[in-house]
Amino acid sequence: MSQEANTNTIFDKIKEGLPEKKDPVLEELESAINELQLDEDKKDGDKKEDKKIGIEFECGDCCKKVINGSKLFFIPGFVVLVPAHGDCLFMKVFSGGKLVDKQIMRKIIIPVDRICAIEIEPVQIDP
Repeated sequence: MSQEANTNTIFDKIKEGLPEKKDPVLEELESAINELQLDEDKKDGDKKEDKKIGIEFECGDCCKKVINGSKLFFIPGFVVLVPAHGDCLFMKVFSGGKLVDKQIMRKIIIPVDRICAIEIEPVQIDP
């Protein structure tokens, strides 16, 4: 089974267990973030490019930052961030104020209660 098929199976199982009614606050937040992400500087005739999305979140004693997201959507209790087709997400893990790990991934599902910030067009500056 390919990784893409395996990920789709996970998403399907999550969706099966979801209640029919979505949280209206999270729906509004999802809509607002996706609207902010659109590149308004492009002229009508030009192809619009989406701005990248980044998320900072806590995981135990660590702080994690994932960047290069293209689409973000909420499911009850979680946020899902995916990159543009054929691209990857990049995550940095910080502990004790120091960079301790870097990871590359295709998708990430983060508990909403762990999110510190959702960023549009984050710029990475390495110390």
